[in-house]
Amino acid sequence: MVGDGPEDIGRKRYDAFLSMVYGLIEGGYTNTQGANEGGKFEERVRCLLGQGAYELATIDKLINHTQKHLQQLSGDETMQSLIEVYRRHANAGSFKPNAFKQEAAYVSEGENMFAFQYCPMPSSDKSVMFHEFLGDISTAESSDDGEADDGDADASDSAGDSEPPTSKRQRRS
Repeated sequence: MVGDGPEDIGRKRYDAFLSMVYGLIEGGYTNTQGANEGGKFEERVRCLLGQGAYELATIDKLINHTQKHLQQLSGDETMQSLIEVYRRHANAGSFKPNAFKQEAAYVSEGENMFAFQYCPMPSSDKSVMFHEFLGDISTAESSDDGEADDGDADASDSAGDSEPPTSKRQRRS
């Protein structure tokens, strides 16, 4: 065949692999269909790309876990409330991070929180996703009155029956 050089074969294999990944995301290949079809995706990737493609052959497990967590998040009441808070603040015209953080702390009810920031790179099709573990922001907001810093918070707690903070690192303002 004309035009079946190494680049063309590699491109066809890459396209076939992407097609399999899209099929996995859409539910075409699963690892929960029983013993006969348990490794269907992994077997096909190994046939297509060889035995050295272990990381790519096991990407189905990563996608499966990610889908389960996203489904769990979509039904979570706190997550839905936080999405409503974000939309309300974003639609207000001027986004105020401190006001958003205070309302999110109230809604989160003591759950651990993460901050995500999506940054597209100018004049490029690339982008960067930053994430940071914030811990329980509702306790951080209540102790952030300006009188005591994180080092004095434990010393000023005389009752001793309150929960210890989950994170003692300083947060950026």
